[in-house]
Amino acid sequence: MNRAVAMGGRFALAVAVLIGLAALAYRVEHPSIVVHEERRSVNQGMGDMAEVSALMERLQANPEDQDAMRHLGMLFMQMGAWARAMSFWDMLLGKVPEDLEALNQKGVCLFQLGRHPEAAEVFSRMLQVDAQNPHAHYNLGVLYAYYLNATDTARGHFEAVVRGPDARLAAQAKEDLAALGAENALTPQSR
Repeated sequence: MNRAVAMGGRFALAVAVLIGLAALAYRVEHPSIVVHEERRSVNQGMGDMAEVSALMERLQANPEDQDAMRHLGMLFMQMGAWARAMSFWDMLLGKVPEDLEALNQKGVCLFQLGRHPEAAEVFSRMLQVDAQNPHAHYNLGVLYAYYLNATDTARGHFEAVVRGPDARLAAQAKEDLAALGAENALTPQSR
C-alpha cells in the first residue's frame, strides 16, 4: 500500500513538472508585454462605432477632454488599430507627458506595430516617472529578452519585477528568468 502511494506521489510530481515545463515553453514561444497599467471598467460595446463617433464628437467639442482621449485610445487598441490608438495616447501625452497609463499604452501600440526599440524608449520613460513601476520593468524585460537581444539587461528588469509588490507579475518574471537561463531559450528572431 505504501509503495502504491509513493508511486502515485511520484506520478503526480512528474505530471506537475511536465505541466511547469510546458508552461515555460509556451512563455518562451509566446512572449507578451503587459497591456494595461491598471484595470479599467469599460462598456461591453467596445467596438461599437456609435461609441467611437460620440467620443470623437465630444473630443471635437472639447479638445482638452482627456477622458475622451483615453477612452478612444483603449477602444482602438481593443480593435487592433494600433496606429490610430497611438494617436490618442500621443494626444494625451501632449497634455500630460508623465501619464503612466498613456506611456504604457503607447509602448504597447509600438510593440504591436513591431517598433520594438521605440517601445523600449517609451517604457524607459515610465521608469523616469516611477523607477519602481513593475509594468515598465516587465515590458522592458520582455523586449530586451525576446526582441532586442540584450539578455543581461532583460534579466535586470525581470529581477526588479520579482522583488516588487505585484505577485502575479513576479510569477511571470520568474518564468521568464528561468527561460533566459535555459540552454535552448532562443529569441523569436533566431528561430
